[in-house]
Amino acid sequence: MADNPRKIAYQTLLAAEKNTAHAIDDLLSEALQKCSLSPQEKRWTMELVYGVTRMKLQIDAWIESVYKGRYRKAQHSIKSLLRIGVFQLKYMQTLEHAAINETVALCREVKQAGASNLVNAVLRHIQGIELSQILAAFEEGSKRLSIETSHPEWLIEKWLLRYNRSDLLKLCEHNNMPPRIWLRRNVSRVERTDFETFLERENISFKRSSLIDSFYQIDSGGALLNTKEFDQGWFSFQDLAAGLVATLVEAQPGEVIVDACAAPGGKMAMMSEMTGGQARILACDASSARLLRVRQNIERLTLKQIEVCQLDASTDQIPEADKILLDVPCSGTGVLSRRPDARWRRQDSDTASLTEIQSNILKNSWQSLKPGGVMVYATCTLEPEENWSLIDAQISKLPDAEIEPIRDENLKAYIDERGALATLPWRDGMDGMFAVKIRKRV
Repeated sequence: MADNPRKIAYQTLLAAEKNTAHAIDDLLSEALQKCSLSPQEKRWTMELVYGVTRMKLQIDAWIESVYKGRYRKAQHSIKSLLRIGVFQLKYMQTLEHAAINETVALCREVKQAGASNLVNAVLRHIQGIELSQILAAFEEGSKRLSIETSHPEWLIEKWLLRYNRSDLLKLCEHNNMPPRIWLRRNVSRVERTDFETFLERENISFKRSSLIDSFYQIDSGGALLNTKEFDQGWFSFQDLAAGLVATLVEAQPGEVIVDACAAPGGKMAMMSEMTGGQARILACDASSARLLRVRQNIERLTLKQIEVCQLDASTDQIPEADKILLDVPCSGTGVLSRRPDARWRRQDSDTASLTEIQSNILKNSWQSLKPGGVMVYATCTLEPEENWSLIDAQISKLPDAEIEPIRDENLKAYIDERGALATLPWRDGMDGMFAVKIRKRV
């Protein structure tokens, strides 16, 4: 059978459902590389896979409202087929008869012909039901809000303690939309005029950032991956918030800088580009597989003076450095738009183990920072336990440490009352990032 978008989507979602350890990004990327779909078909497949992943909880509420039997005990294959059908029926511009008929046909194509009657019946029942009817079956509260926003109930409960309902809904709405696409121009490889001419030639609509001159917001960028300019290292895909974190290091030529949790290498690359390759940067990570991405970025962008080191920043000795960037592992609640499956792969109980890892990385890395040096501690989470609460708990344990408030007037709108970078996705149009500068006194 020839490849088709629904089949690729089904196979990807089924693989993710069977093994939650695999990120949907990796599964889909691998599937799209192997298949023979057109660029338009690939975009449609991505919309379907990411959409189903984001809206899974709400989709399942639709299905459970009409499913005869215990849906939660249904086979992974049945769930994946039904979710694909419901997403087309209720969230995409697919004609209703096509959404139903094509999903039924998909059952036969993926050797699930026995499920075709069930899939047909469920989708036809759902066809006439509105979301308001689904939500009406639940009392007002976190459970109903969880289904309305398709976010885990434990996360909704946490956010209700910090955000008013209006902001919470805006945050969840942001997370349920495709992420904004940002490009970072490699300032050491291409001038602004030449780069913008290239984007115009590729018919890419763009808006240059007023915060960082080398960043551009674009409407779509998949086709740019196939250009010789990408291969030649003219640009990278990187969210503006990540770029802001990299600028806080204020990398200078001649400095030794450690990026202790570097993979996949976007911030490391930006620091190198900003110094024209004149800073010595050590890109460290505990994962050899993730360091492969770092090496690929170094080669494509032709970065200089970068040493790749496999080490665990929480336990291994880190080389002495003038500056250290700690972009620590975190719950990732500031990037749920960009990582559509992260909301389902995390549990509230993960916080304790994450904060222990973060604390160990901070304490261990501090020993390698030279007197007078600066450490930037950063996360892509909105959770206080991993941000200020952790910093407050650890700062007194770090010899000669003091918080250095960020005083860049251009970033004033994104700096909190204590002087840390704290972007909010729905408010700022970029990922949710936290970053604080810590100076080691001489």
